[in-house]
Amino acid sequence: MRKHSLFIAGAALAAILGTAQWQSRHRGAPPVVTRPEPVDLPAAPAVKVTRPEVAVSFDLRLHARIPGAERGTPLEGTARFVLQNPRTGAPLSKARPLGWMTRRARGQAAPDEATCKERIQTYLGGLLSARADANFNSYLFLTLNHDQTVSVIDPQIALDRTKLQNLVSLGGEPADWALPPDRKALFLSIPVHGTVSVVDLRRFVVVRNVPVGKKPGRLAVSPDGRTLWVANEGDGTVSVLDTASYQVLRTLEVGGGGHAFAFSDNGRTAWVSSSEGEALVAVDLASLQETGRVEVGRGVGDIAYGEVAKALYAVREPTHEALVVDTTRREVARRIPLSPSPGMLRFDPSGRWAFVLYPHGDRVEVLDAASSVLAHSLTGFSAPDQLVFTDAYAYVRNTEDARVSLIELASLAKKEGEPSIVHVVMGQKRPSEARGLGRSAPIAPMPEGNGVIVAGTADRALFLYSEGMMAPRGTHLNYGREPKAVLVLDRSLHEVEPGVFTAEAVVRENGVHDVYFLLEDPRTIACLEWDVRGVPEDASTVRKQPLALTADFDAGAPLTPRVSTPLRFRLAPLPDAKDPRPVSPEEVQVLVFRPPSGQWLERPVPRRVEEGLFEVDVSVPEPGQYQFLVGVEGRGAPLGTLPHFTLRAQPSLAALPPTEVHPR
Repeated sequence: MRKHSLFIAGAALAAILGTAQWQSRHRGAPPVVTRPEPVDLPAAPAVKVTRPEVAVSFDLRLHARIPGAERGTPLEGTARFVLQNPRTGAPLSKARPLGWMTRRARGQAAPDEATCKERIQTYLGGLLSARADANFNSYLFLTLNHDQTVSVIDPQIALDRTKLQNLVSLGGEPADWALPPDRKALFLSIPVHGTVSVVDLRRFVVVRNVPVGKKPGRLAVSPDGRTLWVANEGDGTVSVLDTASYQVLRTLEVGGGGHAFAFSDNGRTAWVSSSEGEALVAVDLASLQETGRVEVGRGVGDIAYGEVAKALYAVREPTHEALVVDTTRREVARRIPLSPSPGMLRFDPSGRWAFVLYPHGDRVEVLDAASSVLAHSLTGFSAPDQLVFTDAYAYVRNTEDARVSLIELASLAKKEGEPSIVHVVMGQKRPSEARGLGRSAPIAPMPEGNGVIVAGTADRALFLYSEGMMAPRGTHLNYGREPKAVLVLDRSLHEVEPGVFTAEAVVRENGVHDVYFLLEDPRTIACLEWDVRGVPEDASTVRKQPLALTADFDAGAPLTPRVSTPLRFRLAPLPDAKDPRPVSPEEVQVLVFRPPSGQWLERPVPRRVEEGLFEVDVSVPEPGQYQFLVGVEGRGAPLGTLPHFTLRAQPSLAALPPTEVHPR
């Protein structure tokens, strides 16, 4: 059982702080931006349980509510598991713990060992009818679509089809997107408006459109996550935004054309290239002041910094070469010949191998940064334009072929033989058949590090791939939209120091909570107890629903088992709702299940009959009672919060056996 089988969405976290926009052009120091740090509320000592192979302790540190947060906002916090060897006290590192937390009902006893195991098994099943209040193992897929939207997909293994949790409308065609490491907000450049849109990843709505320069394109986040770098391709400038306040800190003149970014000196220096400029520009991240330029000539495309060589690499397309720039002496130290028309340049995680793609050709070239030479010229590709890395492989997207090519990183260092390359078919259509390819990565590594999610742009689907397989192990629909790029919004437990694993959490109620813990190796199951204190009373009150739901069918009329029955319902925003737009079928989730266990569950697909009126086909397996739930999570009404309906199924008279008549 691996983490990638857990597709239950957890609660999102974000702290959105608004400040007035400020903009500067070279003169004067950038404004001082106060970045509020979370203040922990007083917390009780950690609770602990000891098993033969593992000692597990848990604590939850809630953060004080940020000033200005609206009433009813739940508290955010950090859940922490500490794993140790019970005999030596040594930390248990590189483990894969799973955890959940649920408010215990009043008068309910603490779970015994059998109940603990049963509840964990239920959570692993991914049933929406049995979700934990806090899930420390969740992640979501975000797709950048052709229709100016971002899809938020919650892939659930217990269901036959994926769940579109939210759909974010951008109001303009995005050129690129970027996700800072705190995963609180998503930034997207919108060239037609000259803005950067900010999407709050707690509510999945656009909370700010920040004016920058003309035609903003490529985006990059600094290594510390504090600044966003925006390439304004229409006026030869770069805007630097603060990722916490969304404030423009400085605008730099760097040269015209396309821009690329790289960071050196342990993230202290930013480098900017311009395809129409003559030089690479160095900028100090602390002061945002330009510190120097390196003359390289026109036509520089991609740039990347190599930790092994301690040098900046730049691809210069007109001369078909890679420039190796000494960042200390600020000069070109070496020139490496390349094939004609080089494109993307990226270093692998080790920093030794620099990959150069040829989007108009059939090859990928690999430079060895340890010796600054061309190590491999690999062929057999089909217009490769994008690549991402896991620990073991480089994944290359071919635009004129439905295959994704995997280059084994370990094989690059072999002195004999060619590097190992595997081509895996992802979908049926070539990416070039889509309306547009975009410039953002169409492949994203999964959190466990041994697989990826691939955006099948022309197929309008996502493909889940695990390393070692010759085909995708799963396909997720994107509801008719072409996904030009994909990201994984990971909210699962991460090791922050040896044996210490943390995840963000949202807590809505005070009181005793049961904490469920599972570790695969060594196999450990445990239940702990945590008493939550400090959540404001208004955070747990029932808030007014933003939608009105009414049944357009007779809930008392019985259904016939194994017969498809169309059921209609009306769903519309209330007059004072924040989002007054009519609800679309793609936003709506419908769940039909048989209580109390939810062992039978169905997610019928809603279709629009007319504005505000929807219809689904329901077919239940046998006589009994069933629950009919409707939710629109993107409007603040997740499943279980709107009124639900009870359906009753009984056999038809024709299906009953004939009554026997006995003579007197």
